[in-house]
Amino acid sequence: MFKNYLKIVLRNLAKHRFYSVIKIAGLAVGLAAGILIALFVYEDFSYDGFNAKKDRIVRILTIDQAEGVKSKLVGVSYPGLAPAITRDLPEVVNSVRISNQGRVPLKVGETLISSEGTFRTESSFFEIFDYKVLSGPSKGILDEPQTVVLTTTLAKKLFGNTDPLGKTIQSGTQNFKVKAVMADPPTNSHLQFDMLRSMVPAQGDSSYAQFLNSFNGISVYSYLLLDRPRDLNTIIPKLKQVADKNQGYAFFVPTLQYLEDVHLHSGEILFEHNTNKTDAANLYVLATIALLVVLLAAVNFMNLVTAHATGRAKEVGLRKVVGAVRSQLIGQHLLESVVVTVLSAVLALALAAGALPILNTIYQRNARLGALFNPSVMLGITGFVLILGVLAGSYPAFVLSKFRPVTVLKGAFKNTDSGIRLRQSLVIIQFTISIALMVGTGVVFRQMNFIQNKDLGFSREQVVTIPFKGQAAIGRARTFQAELKQNPHILGTGTTTNRMGQQLGRTNFVPEGKPTTTNYIASVMAVDESFVPTMGMKIRKGRNFSLDLPADSASSMLINEEMARLLNWNDPIGKIIRLPTGPNPTDATAYTVVGLIKDFNFATIRHKVEPLLMLYNKNNNQLAVKINTANAPETLAFIEKTWKRINPETPYEYSFLDEDFGKLYRSEQAFATMFSHFTVLALFIAVLGLFGLAAFTAEQRRKEIGIRRVLGAETGSLLYLLSREFIRLVLVAFVIASPLAWYLMNRWLDGFAYRTDQSAILFVIAGVAAVLVTLITVNLQVFKTVTTNPVKSLRSE
Repeated sequence: MFKNYLKIVLRNLAKHRFYSVIKIAGLAVGLAAGILIALFVYEDFSYDGFNAKKDRIVRILTIDQAEGVKSKLVGVSYPGLAPAITRDLPEVVNSVRISNQGRVPLKVGETLISSEGTFRTESSFFEIFDYKVLSGPSKGILDEPQTVVLTTTLAKKLFGNTDPLGKTIQSGTQNFKVKAVMADPPTNSHLQFDMLRSMVPAQGDSSYAQFLNSFNGISVYSYLLLDRPRDLNTIIPKLKQVADKNQGYAFFVPTLQYLEDVHLHSGEILFEHNTNKTDAANLYVLATIALLVVLLAAVNFMNLVTAHATGRAKEVGLRKVVGAVRSQLIGQHLLESVVVTVLSAVLALALAAGALPILNTIYQRNARLGALFNPSVMLGITGFVLILGVLAGSYPAFVLSKFRPVTVLKGAFKNTDSGIRLRQSLVIIQFTISIALMVGTGVVFRQMNFIQNKDLGFSREQVVTIPFKGQAAIGRARTFQAELKQNPHILGTGTTTNRMGQQLGRTNFVPEGKPTTTNYIASVMAVDESFVPTMGMKIRKGRNFSLDLPADSASSMLINEEMARLLNWNDPIGKIIRLPTGPNPTDATAYTVVGLIKDFNFATIRHKVEPLLMLYNKNNNQLAVKINTANAPETLAFIEKTWKRINPETPYEYSFLDEDFGKLYRSEQAFATMFSHFTVLALFIAVLGLFGLAAFTAEQRRKEIGIRRVLGAETGSLLYLLSREFIRLVLVAFVIASPLAWYLMNRWLDGFAYRTDQSAILFVIAGVAAVLVTLITVNLQVFKTVTTNPVKSLRSE
């Protein structure tokens, strides 16, 4: 019996090739899209999952409660806090501290490169995290000063195929001994680095040893290993007690975050090294899109199966006449539907496997198809496919099979109200999803355009940034700038302690006329006299730093507008602000405000602009070069040649500031691109289903159209007649989709400190686009039927 059913299934698929291709292709594309999005979402949820103790690892965060701070949660803590907690709290069995050293210049023989990312840390790093050591000791790897662990990639760059263990690496005036080689960090690790350096102070380095035990400021990343998974609310209050015991600042309140939450729930956290972090809200949106696209494909499939089944009513009637029982008819229809869904699922897996490498490149992701081969995942996919096949075939199976043969042989079934209402409902669902996704795409791209074009308060176009690595290069900064200014295509240069887009350090301060009991905190950066004009920043009141005024180097500062607002200073010029310069409260330096600078976004626009102090420093470690892009290649070559002549021992690196800013929003940009791609795919699936449904409708009304043609109906009126039902359904979908899309996208926009508003024009465009697509799709399909000679349509009567 099963073999006979299967033959009938294959025969029907071959007989109705047009509908078969539309059904299988539409469902396959939808399932492939759902699989791909699920793989991307799984990748993000898998971050740091390679750590066996992930449910016991927490990181210490700090809540900065001082006045002036808007982004309160930061990823750094007191250097001495983690060891003190480990000593004092029995719930904590181990800890590790990490200090981010950034890109460090390295030299081996004639090879001169920079590390991609260097951490200074402790041996407990390998006791808490499961990073794989390939060669070297298994214990106490970083217990000696000036020792390093290299990843295989960096070891290959520096030593080739030579064993690096015991070898020496030069970095400026320091020498490091290679103690071990480890595997590259997994791509789903929030910590990305290629070198680890011992945190043990060198002999005689008492200042660094004092720093490691200090509670005078927050500056290191700290992680704790708990004895077992715990409710963090029972531990967090004890952290403040430890900090208070060691005379920590009252306004720095330590808190905890589980490792499993670091990648997805750190959007508001500043001062952290969390590579490729994303927002959980984006993943929920993507997961919703996946469900909607799969639902769209499933609805489309069910609609086509249901519509096409009504054309087989006579077949069912004849089978019942010759003795087929209802259970046999139900089994046949269900098997046919399941076979089609299985074929679609196989094709979907093939499409996903082929598209994944391409999409990984486009979205800068590292999703892997292997995640699908988890037994539970495969079981879930199989179960979903079978359930979908049964649901799609259930309407024709159970409804058609119960009709009396005399009814179905008259063809009455195809015009029943229940079948029409079902198909109408499914079309509304299809276009509700499509319109909502179109609106969502418009909102996402509008927000990304807002991010890219927002006035940041400075110019990021035509600006090249160059880091000075090491004291030798910093000491030659003025010489390098003077050489660059000889080139007429270089419009300006200026140095700063922080490249734009990187979060600045913070300091406490005491403003004139304010109570000393109030804790004020502000971001702080040092610049030279050329930085402000080079970056196109605006001085609202007062003046910029000047070489003609020696006092500027020791006792002058610029503040931003947000600082003036915080202190209620209408005219801040001449006001005094004192900054700490030593461990005692009385160790302070008085600075006079000489200029008020227009607010600029020195961090990302995910965070609001905070109060800022700008101090003067002659030599800084970041250079900004404004160039004329008309001769960019020649100018860049000149800059590189000049660098190598002045700093031969330091690797030359540069980047364009606008590109750096683009990288800050890599996650959002990838999300926007992904959103648009899968929206187009969803619309394609809806159009594909509409195309098949329009063809079926035209075929069902072929004789009606022939009669109308004989009676004088024009082509335009017939096209309108066949299109208006679909247009009405699309308009109903628009009414349902609009408030739904507005609510969901408004929630998404709430995640940005600076955001655009939703525009009514986006909803209008989505609605008009849906109507136009419907008109074009339906009319293209029914035009052939409408223009057919009515004699051919009526000759069977």
